[in-house]
Amino acid sequence: MIEREHESTLNGWLAEFLSQRGLNAKQENMQPGGRRIDVLISVGSARIALEAEQGQSNAKRNEAVRDADARLTQNLADCAIAVCYPDGIARKEQMRSCRVLWAIRSPDKLQAGEAPVWSEADAEELPRVIRLAPMQLGNPDHVAAALSDSLDVAVSYLNKTQKRFLAQHMDLPQRDTKAKAERWDRAAKRALLVVATAVMFHSRLDYHLEGMRPEHDNRILDNAPFAGEWPPQMAQHCADSANPASDFSRAWNLILALDYKPIFETGRAALQACPPDPAFTNAIRETAKSALEVAGNIAGLRHDLMGRIFHRVLDTAPYDGSFYTSTSAATLLANLAIDEDMRDWNDPDAVASLRIVDPACGTGTLLMAAAERIRDLSPQTRDDDDFAQALIERVLSGYDVNLTATHMAATTLGLLSPTTSFRKMKIGRAFLGVDEEGDAYLGSLEFLDQKPKMMSWPNAAQPVAQVENGEDMAQSDPADLVIMNPPFTRNSLRHDQFSAADERKIKAREKMLFSNKPVHLSSNGNAFIILADFMRKSADSKIAVILPLVTATNASALAIRKYIGGRYWVEYIVTSHDPQRIYFSDNTSIGEMLLVCRVWDWRERRKPPTRVVNLAINPSTPAEAYAAAEAIQSDSIAARGLGTVQRVSASNIEAGDWGAVQFLSPTLVSEFVSLGRGELAAILPLESVAAIGPDGRGLRGNFIRSEFPDETGMSALWDHKTDVTQSMSARPDAYIAPKNGKEAQANRLWEQRSSLMLPMRARLNTVRVFSVRLNQRALGSAWVPCHPEVADIDADALEKALCVYLNSSVGVLAMLGDRSNKTPSYPQFSMADLRKIPVPDFAAQGEAAALRLAAEYDAQCEQPLLPLPSMDADPVRAALDAAVCAALGIDAERVATIRRHLAAEPSVTGRRYAGLG
Repeated sequence: MIEREHESTLNGWLAEFLSQRGLNAKQENMQPGGRRIDVLISVGSARIALEAEQGQSNAKRNEAVRDADARLTQNLADCAIAVCYPDGIARKEQMRSCRVLWAIRSPDKLQAGEAPVWSEADAEELPRVIRLAPMQLGNPDHVAAALSDSLDVAVSYLNKTQKRFLAQHMDLPQRDTKAKAERWDRAAKRALLVVATAVMFHSRLDYHLEGMRPEHDNRILDNAPFAGEWPPQMAQHCADSANPASDFSRAWNLILALDYKPIFETGRAALQACPPDPAFTNAIRETAKSALEVAGNIAGLRHDLMGRIFHRVLDTAPYDGSFYTSTSAATLLANLAIDEDMRDWNDPDAVASLRIVDPACGTGTLLMAAAERIRDLSPQTRDDDDFAQALIERVLSGYDVNLTATHMAATTLGLLSPTTSFRKMKIGRAFLGVDEEGDAYLGSLEFLDQKPKMMSWPNAAQPVAQVENGEDMAQSDPADLVIMNPPFTRNSLRHDQFSAADERKIKAREKMLFSNKPVHLSSNGNAFIILADFMRKSADSKIAVILPLVTATNASALAIRKYIGGRYWVEYIVTSHDPQRIYFSDNTSIGEMLLVCRVWDWRERRKPPTRVVNLAINPSTPAEAYAAAEAIQSDSIAARGLGTVQRVSASNIEAGDWGAVQFLSPTLVSEFVSLGRGELAAILPLESVAAIGPDGRGLRGNFIRSEFPDETGMSALWDHKTDVTQSMSARPDAYIAPKNGKEAQANRLWEQRSSLMLPMRARLNTVRVFSVRLNQRALGSAWVPCHPEVADIDADALEKALCVYLNSSVGVLAMLGDRSNKTPSYPQFSMADLRKIPVPDFAAQGEAAALRLAAEYDAQCEQPLLPLPSMDADPVRAALDAAVCAALGIDAERVATIRRHLAAEPSVTGRRYAGLG
């Protein structure tokens, strides 16, 4: 009873503290049926139940989660937060400095049976966590899917002519590889999405408009006094009317007299694209009612939903690289980039002087996350309309090439405060393509040449492609922070939405603009780094960016790594080693990283090291992301079990050595560096002792596969099936014959056959061997022939020795330590990757070392090895390791540590890190 009374006291202190921090918090709130909520907090329309226990043991945590979940099943709250106070709080002032454990629970987490994810925060941090909690209500993916289905129904009402009219008023790609009918369907769906988001915003304004009658009519150039009827018809009434297109158009025209041009002028252009016949009326009604249902059922209608709707509906990512930044990643990046020292956050004028730009803003997710971070750091201005207006009109700016994306970005920012002014909102569309004069433009990249072609918001009178804005956004203010998730698309798909002739002109323009820049134009992602460097201010500016993880590992990105490392202090590189989410964009499956860089002047002081943060758990919600950011900044991420941190010297970063991203285990990173330096044994790159090739493309391009031999008897190791290839000894699995007309090329390749083979790819959770030796010389498809040669060492013995080494724990480390990391769990080994693998220098080690390993090959070659996740319990792997240690003079305990850590790596196990056992 005494404990319960003390918990009640603690809840009272916490409720009081939260109220002082601007939250509507009430302690011991009694609900119908006599049920009690420890602390009830209202954030907007969301009700949050905070259920607390004193003590932080597992039993107390389970009890707090049980109570939190109960409030959800009892429908007493929209979401709940389980909290555990530390023992020993005896005075109110201790509440301000104590560290509490918290875990957010939502109906979706409860229904999915998700285990709670516990984080730590002090009382000063907890209000921010609570404010972010409503963003987790509902399932945005399900809501986005439902709206997408409704838009498909709406499109089905339209005929081809109506779809074409809608396309003329939206940014329809000029060329598409799919059938023309599907192209018109997508264009119409895009137009109706614009209508849907305008309807949602209209519904948000409905309860404010009556008191917002404009003094002047912003639709008229001379700013004449407003003389029309007011207020506009409510969104629900427009949707229920006999002619919703006409009624929405009238209502939005009136709202435009007040403001909101980016949202409602684009919406009106879509509404007035077609005559209001029954088909179009049904399509608009279906769209509007679905939008209102979404707006009414999702608490807060936050930007995570808007972005997911956009990317669910549109499928342009393969062509323009527009990947949706998850709200958790946006929160994490913004919190790392915008720190407490960046401004005096208590000075509204100082905050308003901040300039943040996203040159590839998409739907505005990163800009919105930046705004939320600024408002968290400036709590006294959270509900200040003037401050919200300053954010919209002065602080935040964004550019994109996609009309629908920029429309939604404007809508997203408008959610900060629907009643603030949009007249100076700095969201612009930069033209990508070839204009009527035949000139190619690269969207916001044209800022590098100070000649972007800015497009205005469309109107009902003219299709968007014929309307060009003047100069109001053709210049970008120097930025304190450039934050972005730039487009990233491989060259074979990039710009495929254009005609072949226009595509050639666009790529020629790219070559001209980046001719002297460290940009590899096989993709366009790194070009935006050059743009960010151009847009920033000269001193104390930052760049915060999401990039493909291969930027940290691939040879083709070495120049951009050196460019970044030489000009900036790279504060953070953050990667995800969470097999459930190796990415930070929601519609991709490739590994990504977060990069935060600060301008640095060597003349002032020595550049600090870079913190490379490898996450074991990638935050899936904004609140979890906030906790992760705080843990990173306070150097407690390892202590909290969220990941590992390595400090990499500025000299290594400047040299382009970002290899600390390769493993979650710092031990493996360190041991790979030691291996490369020759500290474990005398080492050379493989290309120094062996010829490698041809790769599988040569085989597939010049040979056909057959089940039966022809007169040549040519054969190949074609597949890498881990249920078949289990030992170091293997046999060819296919006969091959030269293709007609390719005989000469095929014969040249055949001369390069070998019995020692290296893999071109490997799925790490199932792979058993990283090198095999065939019973005869052959070519490979998923394998590459390797021809080692060292003077005075028998060729067969050398092949066997290398095979043993590459399948030992040290060899596995050598293969994975510098791999291309597009997908860490499924590395693809390029010829360049294979050539630089560190292998023993047998000329220095002596023939005896090679013969010792060759003897081990003879003893173990037929024995199956276990998959890598079981390598620490594999007697064959242990025997290979013992032989390598004995032959090369490596400490056996050191190799055992490498083996143990490799077996626990998430990219190897395919599971979240569970420790070393």
